[in-house]
Amino acid sequence: GAAAGPGGRGRGAGPYPDTPPPPAGLPLPMATDRGVAGVLSVAPAGPHPPPLPHRELLEAFARQAALVLDRQLLQGEAERGRLAAESDRLGRALLDSGAHELRTPLTALNAAATALPAAPPAAQPALAGEILEASARLNRVVGHLLDMSRVEAGAVRPQPEWTDPRGLLDGVTRELAAELAGRRLAVEIEPALKLLWLDPRLTRATLLNLLPNAPRHRPAGTPVTLALRRDGESVVFTVADDGPGFAPGELPRLFTKFHRAPAATAGGTGLGLAVARGFAEAQGGTLTAANRRE
Repeated sequence: GAAAGPGGRGRGAGPYPDTPPPPAGLPLPMATDRGVAGVLSVAPAGPHPPPLPHRELLEAFARQAALVLDRQLLQGEAERGRLAAESDRLGRALLDSGAHELRTPLTALNAAATALPAAPPAAQPALAGEILEASARLNRVVGHLLDMSRVEAGAVRPQPEWTDPRGLLDGVTRELAAELAGRRLAVEIEPALKLLWLDPRLTRATLLNLLPNAPRHRPAGTPVTLALRRDGESVVFTVADDGPGFAPGELPRLFTKFHRAPAATAGGTGLGLAVARGFAEAQGGTLTAANRRE
């Protein structure tokens, strides 16, 4: 028998007092080839146990329930295995991409730093410029790798606040001044937009990853427009240019991790657009691409 005190739990009788008490009613093991998944307890409606045909039917039901439960457990294990494999694959891809993209700026940085002490004064500014450029590229590659890891891990949490769009876009264009050097960038903001409820940090990071792609893949001198307008209850940021557009079949792959356009210049990780979309979606937004002329 078993007894339970006030606020306590039942204790089994016999030599194993700490084992759980047997289930009330008729115990039916839920067994599969992998073992017993549990015990199904059936309480008879009357004082007598069910007849043999009824018991056989109940046992068959318990076996079927065990199979369903076992299948769910197997599916859960398979899904965990798939996620672990995908996480491992992503980690290796990030590591491989990072190692490849870090090698070039590290080589340039080492060469310029080695030559700088013995270089004549006239050559030192150019070498210092190479060091700064390589450092900026290193910082960009590491930033993309870290950002992609955060996006994939679901660790990006928006913190919205009322934000002045003009100050936000001015800061973005100032930060990209070096990358946009020689490019005509027009900023257009709908006059009625005074304050926006958004995460300025994530929005800034989205634009910093998105904007450089327009001039990077277009001929020098091609103008780029950054526009902001209201669309119903939403606001829309648009980056547009008058370049030749995307090649057929390129649009579906633009935001894929590690994808780079065939004519892309050296120095990219293929993560910028994927990171930008991840940051946009973390705020409940979307990021799409299209040709202006189909």
